[in-house]
Amino acid sequence: MVVALTALFFALGGVGYAAVSLPRNSVGNAQLQNGSVGNWKLKSNAVGTKKIINGSVGAKQVNSSQVQLRVSNSCASGAISSVGLSGSVTCTPTVGNEYGSNTAATTLGTSATQVATQSLAAGSAYLVMAYPHAVITPGADGQHVEVDCTLSVPSGSGTPPPANPTTTTKTLGVDVATTANPAAGTIPLVLPVASSTSVQPATVNCTDTASPATPAPTVKVDTTLSAIQTASNN
Repeated sequence: MVVALTALFFALGGVGYAAVSLPRNSVGNAQLQNGSVGNWKLKSNAVGTKKIINGSVGAKQVNSSQVQLRVSNSCASGAISSVGLSGSVTCTPTVGNEYGSNTAATTLGTSATQVATQSLAAGSAYLVMAYPHAVITPGADGQHVEVDCTLSVPSGSGTPPPANPTTTTKTLGVDVATTANPAAGTIPLVLPVASSTSVQPATVNCTDTASPATPAPTVKVDTTLSAIQTASNN
């Protein structure tokens, strides 16, 4: 009986010894059952960059509250002011470009005369401003002269809403006492312009009328013409 128990003890002890004393490198992929190694079996910091296959970790494998995901979109206008954890962006308007020109004095003819033009790039709304300056020499003493100036931008391929007219006209009226003392004045013109998918020309045209009409006065007009990009004119 004692011999039998001793034999059983050594037999069991031999199995336990074999289970905890595996030869180095004896357990490989073939010895592991699928799904048999879980999170708690991995030593802390045991998995590093060399243990991860390139491209195997994506958005679904990371905690989006801790890891910044790839930027998922862009700003149609303006600039990116912030990026969310999900990769979404917040856009903010940027300081718009400004276009402008100054013109030399143009003598008005018997019909509307163009005194300035400026091309407006497509894809943006604008605030267009012009300041025609007229110098009027009457044809006769005591002549009344009116100068009409119009700032206009065609609608192009975009249709401006009713709040955004495509033209604006202002009038300067003066009574000139003598031909020896010309009169002068400035006509401020401001026009909001809706965005268009095509290039739009902004133009300033002026005309004059006099009473009495003859002899005709001499009217010379110069102007500045500028356009500032805006985020929206709606």
